[in-house]
Amino acid sequence: MRLGYYILSLFLLIHVNVLAHSIEWFSTSTGYFYKIDFENSQLSRTKNGLPWMNLGELTFENVKNEDLISANYAVKEFKIEHSDWSYLLIPCTNQVYQINKKQLILKRIDETYFRGANCSSSIFYRNGILYSFGGYGFGTSSNILTKYNAEGKEWLNIQAKGNVPPAISMGLTAYVSSQDKFITMGNHQINETDLNRLDVLDWNMYEYNFEKSEFTSLGKIELEEIKSFLSKDLIRYYLFNGRYFFLLDKSGRKKNFDTMYIIDVLDDFKTYCWKNNNRLVVEGPYSGNFDKAFHVNGDTLIWTNLSNQSSPSTLKNHRMMVNDLLRESEYVGKLGQIPWYQSILEGSVILVSLGFLLIAFFLYQKWKKRRLAKNLKIMLGENEKMLLDFLILNYTTGNISGHQIIAFFGKHKSSPESQRQFRAKMFENLTKSLRLLLGKEQILDVHTDEKDQRMFTYRLNAEVYQILKSL
Repeated sequence: MRLGYYILSLFLLIHVNVLAHSIEWFSTSTGYFYKIDFENSQLSRTKNGLPWMNLGELTFENVKNEDLISANYAVKEFKIEHSDWSYLLIPCTNQVYQINKKQLILKRIDETYFRGANCSSSIFYRNGILYSFGGYGFGTSSNILTKYNAEGKEWLNIQAKGNVPPAISMGLTAYVSSQDKFITMGNHQINETDLNRLDVLDWNMYEYNFEKSEFTSLGKIELEEIKSFLSKDLIRYYLFNGRYFFLLDKSGRKKNFDTMYIIDVLDDFKTYCWKNNNRLVVEGPYSGNFDKAFHVNGDTLIWTNLSNQSSPSTLKNHRMMVNDLLRESEYVGKLGQIPWYQSILEGSVILVSLGFLLIAFFLYQKWKKRRLAKNLKIMLGENEKMLLDFLILNYTTGNISGHQIIAFFGKHKSSPESQRQFRAKMFENLTKSLRLLLGKEQILDVHTDEKDQRMFTYRLNAEVYQILKSL
């Protein structure tokens, strides 16, 4: 359902060439709405949307009827500096026209083949060049960057590096001319072929540097108010005046707009909330056409209200200065500001996780010690157990001589050869078992007895001792 609107819009845009053709747009350079009726070649304009005033019949150059589609939204006009000409771009087509309203001429200047893959793309004019970033078409969103090449009469791809967004589609996008940067956020990643990616919202905020052809990340949208606004409606509406985004909440509303969010992109994305109090009201034909109902001209927000559709004389334009809107607004926070409780929750989760890890580590170490002690009991004979206890007990006093070991086991009356064999067999069994259980090669520190060069002294290796004394 959420994608249905765009699918239907694309279908209608592509197929309306069997119907009457007309396009409508708002010109920021003149402050007027314009309309071209291709059936009679008439150019009209209006200040408010009704009534239309006929400006005359246009002369068409290289304009083909089969290439035209009707559109009353998203048509873009960009005034060409020091000229009476303007660029005119129709959504979803990549077609580039130029219009001269004084000489009444409309001409197509590109040789682009209509593709239909850039609906809802972000189109802007920078340093005399037209750009189109992203878009939606044929069931998928796009992150393609293009610019119009006047000599080749075609759109050229731009290769970007850095943290490139996976999609630039149906989000908040704008070219900020004062800082010569492009920003985009809250985009929809759509792939109707992949059930896992029918519609994924990307909360990351991106900035594109034209000199470096590089995207950088500005963080994520964290404010719950804005996330809620961007999540609930694909057909959201917003304006941008070069500094502020104006997000108009129109979901399911017919005339009253309760809430407007204002985002200052030049002041660390500080966000404000303006409440309507029944002042911003749209009725009549404009309730469904927001390009006519709302527009921004510099520091002024303008909306059109027609209380009585049958009487155009009641049509009015309402204006409010941006500074007045901000003064009446409540500061919400920075767009990337994490809610205070989220830090506490994240800290609590980290502490709890660390606690569980410590407990798990403690239990694991305890289990390892129990298993080692059990295996020692199983693998060591009685003499080896007694020898190991004797070595642990006397570790702090230094090395133990062979005579002490013989005396400990009461073998002092045996022959020297019998004593030697007894010691050798016992130490062999002990070291083999401890090497197997502990995974250590060096179990004992063995040295020649200074008092009797025929004998040796014995002591547990320090690392082995530390392991065994903790059991």
